[in-house]
Formats: sequence, C-alpha cells, structure tokens
Amino acid sequence: MAVPPIGDPGSLSPLPLALHRGLTAVAFFGFLSFLASTALFLRLTYKLVLQHHKTHTRANQFLLLITNLIFADIQQSIAFLLNAQWLRSNAIDVGTPTCWAQGWFVSTGDLASGLFTFAIAVHSYADIVHDFRLGYKTFLATIAGLWTFNYVLALVGPVMHPKDYYVRAGAWCWINLKYKDERLWLHYFWILIAEFGSVIIYALIWLILRRRVKEAFYTTSSTALRAKSAAKLIIAYPVVYVVCTLPLVTARLTTMAGGTVTYTTLCVAAAMITSNGWLDVLLYTLTRQGLIFGDDLPSENAGVIETFRIRPDDAFGTVTTIEAGGSATSGVRARRHGRLNSKGMLGSRSGSQENLFDAKGGLVGLQHGVKAETVVNVRSERAVGIPMGRLSGRGSDSEIGKEEGRRKVSEEI
Repeated sequence: MAVPPIGDPGSLSPLPLALHRGLTAVAFFGFLSFLASTALFLRLTYKLVLQHHKTHTRANQFLLLITNLIFADIQQSIAFLLNAQWLRSNAIDVGTPTCWAQGWFVSTGDLASGLFTFAIAVHSYADIVHDFRLGYKTFLATIAGLWTFNYVLALVGPVMHPKDYYVRAGAWCWINLKYKDERLWLHYFWILIAEFGSVIIYALIWLILRRRVKEAFYTTSSTALRAKSAAKLIIAYPVVYVVCTLPLVTARLTTMAGGTVTYTTLCVAAAMITSNGWLDVLLYTLTRQGLIFGDDLPSENAGVIETFRIRPDDAFGTVTTIEAGGSATSGVRARRHGRLNSKGMLGSRSGSQENLFDAKGGLVGLQHGVKAETVVNVRSERAVGIPMGRLSGRGSDSEIGKEEGRRKVSEEI
C-alpha cells in the first residue's frame, strides 16, 4: 500500500516505520514533560495557597508568571502525548475526538507557552532595569488577558472552518495545510514575536546586569552576588525556548512555502518542542531553587533578582543574631534579631545593646576593671513573614540581603 504524501490531510494507516519510531520518541518526551510540569505546577499552586492561608498576603508577580508558564507547558505536553493513541492504533485517524483534541492542544499549548515566556521576559526587564511592576489588579488582568487572547485565537479557526480545520498535518493532527493564513496569523506570527522578542529583551537584561555589576551599582554584597548569578544564568531562558520551538516553526513554514519535510524531520522537531516542558522545569529548579524547594516564598514586593539564590541553602529573609558578653563577673549576655546597615553596624541602640550600658550610659563592668566585648553574629536563617525589601538600587541602607560573617569588637578597660 502506497504511503500518502505528508501534505495529505486524510487518515494514515498503517504508520510508516520511520513515523512509528519517530512518534514513539515524541510521545515519550511528551509524557516526560507532562509529568514534570504537572508536578511542579501542583507544588507551586500548593505553596501559593498555603502562603495566602497563613499570611493573607498577595503572591509574588514573578512566581505567578512562572506558574502560568508551567500550566501552558502542561497543555503543550498533552498535545504530543496524544501521539500514544496513534501508536496504539497504528494509524492517525482524522475526524476522531483525539485528532481534534490534539490539534486544539497544539494550538493553545504552543501559543500560551510563547506568550508567557515573552511576558516573563518583559516583566523581568521592567523589574530589573526600571524597578517597575504593574499594580496588582492590573497584573492579574494582564494574565487573564493573555489567556483570553490565547483561546480566542485558537477558537477563530474552528469557528470559521468547523468541518476540516484540524486534520492530519504530516505526523500528527493540526491545522489543515490549506488554511495557511490561519496557521500564520493565528499561531506562528505570535510565536515568532515571542521567540525573537525574548532573545532581544534577555540580551538587554544581560548587558545591563553585567555593566551594573562591573560598576558596583548594587550597594550590598548579597544583591551584587545575586546580580552576578542572574547575569550568568538569565541568558539560558531564551536559549532553551528558541532551541525547543524554532525547528518546528521552521519545518512548518517550509511546508507552507511549498517545500517538503520528512517524517523524521517533523518528529525530531516535535520531540524538541514538547521537551520545552521538562526543560522549563529543570531550568527553574536549578536557577530558582528557593521557589521550588524552599519552605518560604518571596513576598509580593520581592524583585526578580531576589529570586536568584546565592547558594543552594540560601533562604528568603535575613536574621541577625547579636551576642553581648564579657567576663563571668559582668554576667552580660543577650541575643537579638535585627538588621545591619550598609556599614555593618546596628541601626539603633536597643535590645542587647542596652544591656551593655548602665542607667548613666556607662559601660557595665567599668567599675570592676573587666574586659567587656560585643560579638555580632550574622547568619542566614529562614525568616517567616519578614517582607523582603527592594534590593535593586543604590544608597538604601535598609535594603540588606543575607550575609554571613562574624564581627567582634572588644575594648580593654
């Protein structure tokens, strides 16, 4: 039996050997992305709900964007996971609910992934470069608008062509090749904008971060370290997205221009684009460990740079412990949680500092001729409920990141 050409929109049975092998790989990576994306989405959703229940605070905008991106990846992975049905039946059956569902999830998943990748890039640029974020209600309306835009574009085609819009498009079901305008303007035009727009925006962020780090723009050591980390890692986000999506976009545009592609080429491109889900999970897990594995989430006002961790055990918030002590005769010892200013000194004389002085302001133990000392320990601990300050500008002594160190001041009497 002759194999129908790749451009034929009709059913295909049985599957050619090359297509059977190719779809096996596509279905595997689709399943992998579905598992990874679903697990991360459930974990982030649980942490967001738990945070709101405990603190009654609004979620961090960057974290919400990541959660929506992962939800888009779930839809994209479902589209290519459905190839398992074609493998099971050894045929691609046009006109079945599976064929329509696959076409729908390819349209919505691919586009939504691009939209939220681009939205994260724009948000990161505005936050890091201009210290600007949308008002919370405006931000939520923007997310709703992106999803509405995504589904409206996906619905236009089936409404215009209800009988033959989703058919066999080479190696799986998608938009009929004869509807080239719909393929371009309802899908690939926006994905291309997301691809190249994200590359340009992240490149600008990378250049600006490198310049700021070199010029000592950030006044605290922890913020400078986070900026260095961001400058090293942030370029990976557009690279992963473009590498995963561009091959399939190129293949489809080739067929739309009258060229030919093989089943092997389509399946390789499909395996790459459906890998976008598990690669996003891996990327954010490695670069934003605090968001994934930490017990605490960043506050609403935490900036994008603050979501980068200096090291794996780094936590959101800063706890400063101050120990004041002397000889056994002085009997002075206290502990206090607080913050240090940019010079490493306490912002006010209170708490344990007061325990070092008598009512007249003299040093306790002066009359005994003893040695009094103040030991300041600064260490990172989990600080629940402490809002995070903005760490992205100059000259703000109150905006202190996590630091480790030990300061010992002693005075011989």
